[in-house]
Amino acid sequence: MRERYAAPWASCAQTSSWWTWRATSGTLPPRRSADPWPWSTGRVRVTVFLTEEHARSTLAAAPFLRRAQHRVIHNGVDCRLFHPDEAAGRAFRERYDLPIGPLLVGVGALAPEKRWDLLLAAVALVAPPAPPLVLCGSGALEGALREQARRLGVNATFLGQVEAPTLVGAYNAATCVVDTCPDETFGLALAEAMACGRPVLAPASGGPVEVVGDAGVLAAPEDPRGFAAQLERLLADPGRRAGLGAAARRRAVERYSVGRMVRDYAELLESLG
Repeated sequence: MRERYAAPWASCAQTSSWWTWRATSGTLPPRRSADPWPWSTGRVRVTVFLTEEHARSTLAAAPFLRRAQHRVIHNGVDCRLFHPDEAAGRAFRERYDLPIGPLLVGVGALAPEKRWDLLLAAVALVAPPAPPLVLCGSGALEGALREQARRLGVNATFLGQVEAPTLVGAYNAATCVVDTCPDETFGLALAEAMACGRPVLAPASGGPVEVVGDAGVLAAPEDPRGFAAQLERLLADPGRRAGLGAAARRRAVERYSVGRMVRDYAELLESLG
C-alpha cells in the first residue's frame, strides 16, 4: 500500500533497542525487533525522538538514521487526570494501609533495565528511619526484588500493575517520586508525577535530564550512596519539596501535555504532505 500511494514514511524511535543491539553485537536482531530496512532504503523522511538527548545518543549509535530529518516530540501526559489532589493521596494511603509520614513511590515495570535494585540499595543507605517505598508495576523481577528488600530491611510494598486513577493517588501520596533507571529514553512516570506536583529524584542521565530539568533533583546514575544522600537532603527540606513540586507542575503543563503532543504530531504529518 505504501508503494501504491507513495506515502512518506515517518518513524518514532521509542527505544534504543535495535541500535543498542547492533552496536554491541554487530549482528542483526531477531525479525520481531525493529526492522532497519525503511531507513536503509531511504524511505523514512522524518524520525521522531522523545528528547534531544535521545536523538543525540541514538544518531551517534545508528548513523543510518541521519539520512532522514529528525524531530523531537515529547511524550504527552493527561494533565487534567494527573494533577495535584491531596484527597486522592490520602485515599491511596488509607486503601493500602500506609503510615502518615514520608513515602517514596516508584512506577514502572519490574524489569532488569529499570534497575530497581539500585533504588532498594539506596533506600537501605538512608539514615533511619528510612521511609517506606511503594512500587507500582509488574514484571519478572518481582520475586528477586522482594527478596532484596527483605534482605536489606527495606519496607517495600509491591502493588503490581495499577490503573491510571490509582496512579494519581500514588503520586499524590508520595513525598518524593523516585526513579533509578540509568538510560530512560523519556521517563513517562516522572512526567506524570510532575503533573501531580510532586518532587522527583532521578538519575542525571538519559531522558530524565531533559524531562526533569531544574524542576526536580538529579543524582549520579548507578550510585546508590549518592542517590541516598540526595534523597536525605530532599526529605529533610519540606520548603524545597514544595517549591520543586510547584515547578514540576508548571513544567509538565507547559511541555508535556497531551494537547501539545497532538499538535506537534499534527504539524509533523502536515509537513510531510
